[in-house]
Amino acid sequence: MEFKIRRITLQDYGNIRMLDREAFGCNERGSDADFHERFADRIRKSDYYIPELELVAAGDSGLLLGHVIFTALPMGDRGEHVVWLDSLSVRHDEEDDHSTKRYKYQRKGIGTALVKNGMKLAAALGYTACMVCGNPSVYREKMGFKNYLELGIVKDETVDDPDWAIFAKELQYNGFEETDKVLSFQKYGFMH
Repeated sequence: MEFKIRRITLQDYGNIRMLDREAFGCNERGSDADFHERFADRIRKSDYYIPELELVAAGDSGLLLGHVIFTALPMGDRGEHVVWLDSLSVRHDEEDDHSTKRYKYQRKGIGTALVKNGMKLAAALGYTACMVCGNPSVYREKMGFKNYLELGIVKDETVDDPDWAIFAKELQYNGFEETDKVLSFQKYGFMH
């Protein structure tokens, strides 16, 4: 499947709302579609939004196939070292079948390409590490993240995600060294 990864444009916002809504509402876990439809809009209003790190994957016809958005993550600093992968979605198709794992767009490398391109851009912008909450088979096995505890990171009471679902990756050697290594969503008002 051919696709190109590029920065999001204002003209993409409406299509991304629907892509995010359908991707999260129709996934195996049945996430809250209403929440995800407007989640990116809320992130864009945050002090931690990084416009260069909101990317889309577009097919040859211009159809948007995927969306990823990263934000700066304060870890005892002003958010200048670590990025948080806030949202990753890949287009849902009406004929997708979770029981047989048959998908038209998902599981074709679109999401992985979006994340890897985003982390490469983040590193070029000077960010030294990335964190995410998600599926271990995706982030650990496909993308090379480690469980955050393996890197000496702890979480505070504002983070209610389970330990098995929080991952971290250094974008450069000792990528968390300039942080306090405490994951906290205290300043992330758009998360709740």
